[in-house]
Amino acid sequence: MNNVVALRRSPKLEQPEDLSTIVVAGAGAAGATTTCFGLATALRLGLGADVAAIDGTFGGGNLLDRVGVEPIDPARAIRQLGSRMALSSAGAVVVGHGDATDTALVDSLLADRHLARIHDVGTALRSRRLAPLLEAGAAIVIVAPARSEPLARMRAGLEWLIGTYGRGVLARTVVSISHQMPHRLVDLAPIREHLTPVVAGFVEVPFDAALARPGRVDHRRLSVASIDAWTDVLDALGRIEAGHHDTGGHQAGAGELA
Repeated sequence: MNNVVALRRSPKLEQPEDLSTIVVAGAGAAGATTTCFGLATALRLGLGADVAAIDGTFGGGNLLDRVGVEPIDPARAIRQLGSRMALSSAGAVVVGHGDATDTALVDSLLADRHLARIHDVGTALRSRRLAPLLEAGAAIVIVAPARSEPLARMRAGLEWLIGTYGRGVLARTVVSISHQMPHRLVDLAPIREHLTPVVAGFVEVPFDAALARPGRVDHRRLSVASIDAWTDVLDALGRIEAGHHDTGGHQAGAGELA
């Protein structure tokens, strides 16, 4: 399979194998699954890194069905994950949902294999099952579609994070806005202006017809603009990993969600 696509640059991650990230939907149908797939794809293509996209949703998710295109080599399979492993078109490991999925355990098993881990947890930000990863300092990508009501729900999610883990949690949180329509429905400039100083990154992912189609997703059909946007998210995660935040008169995470 030819995995070559046009890329303008590679993500800036010094040690991708150390990456552990939770992708959470700020509202229903926000695009957490495609964001998880997109980040894994951009990391795999940009750095050739071993990476896993993990379905950590509670109640069932479709990540494996959507992006798993070929069986994983049995030599690479992890016994505890059974038949829930496959490969994406770009060669990322895909781990499907399990009724008894322990997110922290899955993260540990994959970390032992030196894979970067990107967990799609859907809307379950407040689940106790995520607490071990959040308390361990995992990065957070909170995703919302570019519509007014979901953006308001995303704000509630950010406020819950602050109330639960302290304002410093914003310094390891990236906001990703998914455009699910070819035309813009809201003006994001005020939201970008407000959030950019207080979070680790604010990225807009443009509409991509390949993601809007039903069925399995092949990375070779994705637009360069989408992959570049996911690379921007990875760059922000790299800054979190390196501990480099823009202070510019106020440290990321120190502002107010007024």
